[in-house]
Amino acid sequence: MRRSFTTFAAVAATTLSVLVGTGPAAHADRSTSGAARHGQIVTGTYSAGGTRTWQPLPEIRTGTDRGGPVDATVVADPRAVRQKYEGIGFSLDETSVSNLWKLTPAKREEAVRLLVDPRHGAGLDRFRLTIGSPDLIEHLPFWSEDDLPAGVKDDFGLKHFSIQRDIDLHIIDTIKLIQRYNPRATFFASAWSAPAWMKTNNRFTGEVALKPGSTTDYYQVGKLRDDCIDVFARYYVKYVQAYAKHGIRVDALTLLNEPGMDVVYPAMDISVAQQQKLALAMKREFRAARLNTHLYVHDFNFWDWHDPNSTATKNYYRIFEDAPDGSVTGKQVRDAADAIAFHPYWGDPSVMRDAYEETGKPVEMTETSDLSPSTVLDYFRLDAGSYILWAQTTDQDGGTLHWTPARDNDIDWDQVAATTKWPDRLVKVNTLTRDFSVRDELYPLGQFARYLSPGDVRLESSAAQNGVSNVVYRSGRNGYVAVLGNGSDSDRRVRVVVGRQTFVVTVPAGSFATYRWKGHAL
Repeated sequence: MRRSFTTFAAVAATTLSVLVGTGPAAHADRSTSGAARHGQIVTGTYSAGGTRTWQPLPEIRTGTDRGGPVDATVVADPRAVRQKYEGIGFSLDETSVSNLWKLTPAKREEAVRLLVDPRHGAGLDRFRLTIGSPDLIEHLPFWSEDDLPAGVKDDFGLKHFSIQRDIDLHIIDTIKLIQRYNPRATFFASAWSAPAWMKTNNRFTGEVALKPGSTTDYYQVGKLRDDCIDVFARYYVKYVQAYAKHGIRVDALTLLNEPGMDVVYPAMDISVAQQQKLALAMKREFRAARLNTHLYVHDFNFWDWHDPNSTATKNYYRIFEDAPDGSVTGKQVRDAADAIAFHPYWGDPSVMRDAYEETGKPVEMTETSDLSPSTVLDYFRLDAGSYILWAQTTDQDGGTLHWTPARDNDIDWDQVAATTKWPDRLVKVNTLTRDFSVRDELYPLGQFARYLSPGDVRLESSAAQNGVSNVVYRSGRNGYVAVLGNGSDSDRRVRVVVGRQTFVVTVPAGSFATYRWKGHAL
């Protein structure tokens, strides 16, 4: 049984009073062993903007805390474990990839190395692939991985399945480049829609209509055909297998990106009943193909998972309830689901903690445009295992994309490309000089990604104090990683207490600092 945050607060208060006093108890991590007498070495680095990046901090040792005043205290309980770290990264959408390939080969390698290399770069290590066309592409038309030639109406045998477009658009090449500079990088994938022939309206892009009696609210017309649930599951398997042939392991798939969005870019509606059946079909097909691919359900906003105060929300948590017709049980779907994926555009992020507590399923942040390292830290404290940025490479004008909020089924996509701009993403490619620049946020993001590894487990830890926030992870058998954010404009002296280990550090103003050490904290 996981302990609640309220229980932990009491534990933290008790631990703090024992371990960080001014008497002998302040050195309770000392024992008769030589390693403990001399303490464990604590190494640290920090980043503050783009001028001070991954800079080393003075080396200290545990057990050298002599008490005395500090600005903030961080207390973590080694016995109170939360979620596993899965990674931080970004999407390999066609727009981002296309812009990276406008760089010279040398500059492209420099950019990718800066983004993903864990020794010489930020170490970003988790990447989202798109199964067919997402809502951001540079080169029309939108596409699926099973578009049919003229005169062919369906393809239940998936004879026309192909990832050739992914190859031609350098998506595979970009993944290979990432793998070269970060061999530990991992990949998951999402579809925005099933192929057109699997849908009720035979259209890959979205199609909207006004809800009855409304002049402002729309719904998604294109729905997954009930007789195509099984073939859609096999379509997903074909994608995983096709990428595996190129040496790329896709370790997880989401059920569908943002199901039911009332938009005209690629989108599709799948009802709760269809989501349940699709989840079971996907896991059945994974087993048949001897794949251990994980399944993330939902892949939508906090609000759409559960909002008891709204009658408009989709409340997709219902996929874990028994189907009214008795065809599927909630337990079957819970057993099939390996995680719950979230986007942050609407709703309360505390839903992530609620979902984790209520279901026992990991939660993943699979799409966000928020580059703030403070948000990363906050979401990790709310039990997110990953943090994936969406569409983070554009040109110097913020362009080369096809995205629109317009609810117009006959939209002029060329006009959309000419007028829609997303400036100030993580990477800006100058197509005139064939060079690039990155935003300063990359470096504090690296304070997480460079030093955390998949499988590291977060420990419950005390709340922010005096402008200093924190996350603390257990790494391996006896290693620890603490990331401290100092949001104030002056240095902060911080006491860190993890079980029987304690030390005091100075976190530079306006920075994120990462500390690593080994030793048994219990």
